[in-house]
Amino acid sequence: MPTDETPAPPPPQRRPLVTFSPAVALVTACGLIVGVVLFLAVVNSVSSGDARSPVRTDLYVLGGAKALAPSIDERGPLLLQDPLGSKRAIYIQHLEGNDWRTFDTRPPDAASGCLVVWEPARRVFVDQCAKERSYPADGTGLTSFPTRVDEDGKVLIDLRSPQPPATTTTAPAPAPAPAETTTTLPAEPVTTGPQG
Repeated sequence: MPTDETPAPPPPQRRPLVTFSPAVALVTACGLIVGVVLFLAVVNSVSSGDARSPVRTDLYVLGGAKALAPSIDERGPLLLQDPLGSKRAIYIQHLEGNDWRTFDTRPPDAASGCLVVWEPARRVFVDQCAKERSYPADGTGLTSFPTRVDEDGKVLIDLRSPQPPATTTTAPAPAPAPAETTTTLPAEPVTTGPQG
């Protein structure tokens, strides 16, 4: 039987899909290094707390003043756990107009379990560990935090800047002045004895 000994055609050569030149390899390596450095810089900045957004992140935005004021005026101050995650709690009080106050619920130098509680009937905050001690509705005598209403009508609270309570010294009352002794003379001279 005759065999046809013709060689089989060689398989077609495939072109590589990507060609690597030294320039492409160098650009790729540099891009990876820059990407890793940028990623590490962002992670470091965020974890250190140095990252800043265009909006001031140190201010807590409570919400719209006009929407919150009627509720606080009717029900009393808001009691919130510190939004920054600390263990303190805060009161947010609306007094009138754009006068907003934020203050710590713990009296100065008090134990951690001693808090002030709002008593609506008296409109005061009462120290739960020393019930004879109370604080006025504006929080005077308690650690406060700067609070304001911005141009958009939002209540902003700076929880990173606690303001110590104002200390007032009461001077002893002055001693009363001695009473003056006055003598009233009659309008007409009075004569006594025989007149001659």
